[in-house]
Amino acid sequence: MAKTKLFNKGDVILTNPEEDFWGIAVVLSEREKTPNFSPQCHIAVTPLLFQKEIEFSELNIEDLVPLEFEREYTFEKQKKKPKPFSRTEICIGVYTRNNKADFKIIGNINPEKVYTGNLPFEPLMGLKVTFPVCGHPEKFWLGREAYIVWQRKNSTV
Repeated sequence: MAKTKLFNKGDVILTNPEEDFWGIAVVLSEREKTPNFSPQCHIAVTPLLFQKEIEFSELNIEDLVPLEFEREYTFEKQKKKPKPFSRTEICIGVYTRNNKADFKIIGNINPEKVYTGNLPFEPLMGLKVTFPVCGHPEKFWLGREAYIVWQRKNSTV
């Protein structure tokens, strides 16, 4: 049985968030296995989305930035009509480093060109910056936010 490859800091990942769509994500950090956790990393999903599989040479490194998007919330259990609200979120998550979905690594860069902020692994209360714990990166899930944003911008409905 072949050993599962691990994502490494700086890896540029070709995602496949929807049939016939490809995106780009970048591994920002890595940490080894601990007694309590599998090997972990922070992965930033970029807003780049293509309708063909691309190569690293086709990318402009300056375009590799984390996707920022508006997440909408509504509290349903209110006595009055619920007022939706939104907030801007940055699309970085904590994932296992296991590349079980066999994503194609198309290059490697200095991840500080993508993001220079703090990258805590634990989503502890009281931290100014936290990122969701996302588990294993999976086909059609890693990069899905970029596809949803693209779909909203390009929808004719």
